[in-house]
Amino acid sequence: MERQHVAIIGQVYLRRLLGLTVAVELARRGYGVTVLAKDLPGDWTIDYASPRAGAHFRPTAVTNAQEAFENTLMQETYAKLGEICRNESTAGVEFVPAIEYFDSDLSPRDLEMFSVWPQFRLLEPTELPESATIKAGLTYSAWVLNSPVYLVWLQRRAEAHGALFFREHLRSVQEAFFLAASHNPALPPPFAIVDASGMGFSDPACFPSRGQFILLSNEYDRTISHHSADGNATVVIPRPLGGGTVVGGTKEPHNWSPLNSDVAVEEILRRVTALCPDLLQPIPGSPDATPALDCQEAYIGRRPMRKGGLRLETEFFDLVTTGRSGLNTESSRFPVVHCYGAGPSGYKISWGAANMVCDMLSAL
Repeated sequence: MERQHVAIIGQVYLRRLLGLTVAVELARRGYGVTVLAKDLPGDWTIDYASPRAGAHFRPTAVTNAQEAFENTLMQETYAKLGEICRNESTAGVEFVPAIEYFDSDLSPRDLEMFSVWPQFRLLEPTELPESATIKAGLTYSAWVLNSPVYLVWLQRRAEAHGALFFREHLRSVQEAFFLAASHNPALPPPFAIVDASGMGFSDPACFPSRGQFILLSNEYDRTISHHSADGNATVVIPRPLGGGTVVGGTKEPHNWSPLNSDVAVEEILRRVTALCPDLLQPIPGSPDATPALDCQEAYIGRRPMRKGGLRLETEFFDLVTTGRSGLNTESSRFPVVHCYGAGPSGYKISWGAANMVCDMLSAL
């Protein structure tokens, strides 16, 4: 039986992780898969958010039906990444203790959000940093990713199941149909498209959120999140397989600046130094053995935000093709499964969302 062909718009703007994960799962289930994306794993551009991400697990609050739905995807992904951690040593996935510090007392919502995850417990007062502001803390088990390594691993896994990848800067969803058919002529034309483009095509609900991050060569064995009274958060996220540690950060909705902020970098490093003095280490190769933070790169990441959260639904488009005579056109209804707008939760929901996309395609 001839394989059904699916075209995946892996990235038009901002993120490609969801497209990669969908490609793996579809190819594993026997679909013919063609991925079209402007950037591929190994690239490092401002509009390719996935390798720039801190990429770690942190629970999110559930206050409405959309958040409850995404929480189920999060649980499914947590379990899948546990399986990958146990069985795939080159994927760049590890589980480490996650530490959360708060400048306010914990609320019932905080306890509800964190307590359902493995190895949760409240920190004793003696386990809190010496700080005039930190009032409470907790810990649980979290996964962390070396995102550039993990993205390459995903692509290689998809390719092992027959998926093909091509660089294309698409201008419409429909364009993917023609380019996938051209690039992969051994298969019939696509019967559906998966739009995992990050922020969609001119979706008015989508917008970027600028984040300032710093990559350190220093290695660490846990994640740290400090929720300050001023509303900002300081995060420390180790990257497995010798990838150093990512620290941050800022959340700046609608800020399109691609430039580092020296003031933000200095403030983040000051906060990290005060919060995690044990992160400071002698810099390899330096004649000065004084423990320090070894900054490799400061960079900006743009999170693909969407009002209302993840868009995961099927839409039918009019697909206009050249007619048999070559002089006229024909039109047909064509299914597109949208899977984008996950904001900072792309890694956290990726496997659950990929399974949902597969189920939606099988129902067509």
